[in-house]
Amino acid sequence: MKLKVKQDKEGEDEQTQWVAPEGSRASTPCVEGVNPTAPASKNSRPQSYMNSCLERTGCVSMRRMSQPQFDPVKGKAAFESLLPRYKTMSAELLVMVNADVGQAAVAALGVAARANEADLLTRFKKLPTDEFDASLVEQLATIAWACWHAFTEHQKVRALATDAKLPADLVQNAMTIESRMQACCEYYLNDDPVIGPYLAMLRAGTGHRDLAADLLGYAEVYRDHYDIVSVDKKYFRVTDADDAVKTAEAMLGLLGAKLGPETRISADDLARAWTLLFDTYDEVATTGRWLLRKDSQADKVFPSLYSMVRVRHGGRGRKKAVPASIMSTPTEG
Repeated sequence: MKLKVKQDKEGEDEQTQWVAPEGSRASTPCVEGVNPTAPASKNSRPQSYMNSCLERTGCVSMRRMSQPQFDPVKGKAAFESLLPRYKTMSAELLVMVNADVGQAAVAALGVAARANEADLLTRFKKLPTDEFDASLVEQLATIAWACWHAFTEHQKVRALATDAKLPADLVQNAMTIESRMQACCEYYLNDDPVIGPYLAMLRAGTGHRDLAADLLGYAEVYRDHYDIVSVDKKYFRVTDADDAVKTAEAMLGLLGAKLGPETRISADDLARAWTLLFDTYDEVATTGRWLLRKDSQADKVFPSLYSMVRVRHGGRGRKKAVPASIMSTPTEG
């Protein structure tokens, strides 16, 4: 399973959530993002948001490219050109999204610009076709624009959606499980160069949807690193991974119950656009790092996608019990 990324939350920007189509491997994971319909003072217009993405992204590729301009026509055209491909994607293979998809798409555009420079593109094309499909390099920008379009369209739809209230005992149980898993994972894996940054992303954030997404994330870490975390005598419980998934699915199912058909369609579009971007970028970046393996800047030219999404500061930190009176507040999440 792939690691997922979390978005950065600016000021009071509203969060938007994604509910996966039935049958997907994460049931009802969520997307958080910036509401493009919010006032300009919140820096959430498409172009100003894209500019802020550029400022946050520190990769070499992004600094070398000319600043992309938000182009709704280009984004829509890219999305529509990929619709036939999206429709062939199996729901079971969709990647859970809890990233700042807009920022990730802009970052991918930067890498695409560098990868398509003549010298590097030539090297990509020299690779054996049974090892790497060089056409992915040329497709990456289109796939990133399409994902940006799906992201902004979903933001518009979700801006009018309402939240469901969650039972206090369900949220309290979720927080208890998460607290144990967080403590265990951070004690044993916080210094890991790959897992450490991911844990930092799980640590930050607020709201019911974020909590549910964190449970899914910690469950994945437990399963991928079972031999390491299972030796813990204080926090580890053999049932926590399964309980985390069940609890998260229950929470997200309730939160998604009020979503209308339009929201579900836009959520499905975003899931497919993000999955294609995530997988395509991973192929290009992994291969690009190999081509530049003798270059000390390889990891900066082709960074991992989630490493380019700024880790949020603040947030819940280590979670504590929350009074039941707060649990049903409709603005949570």
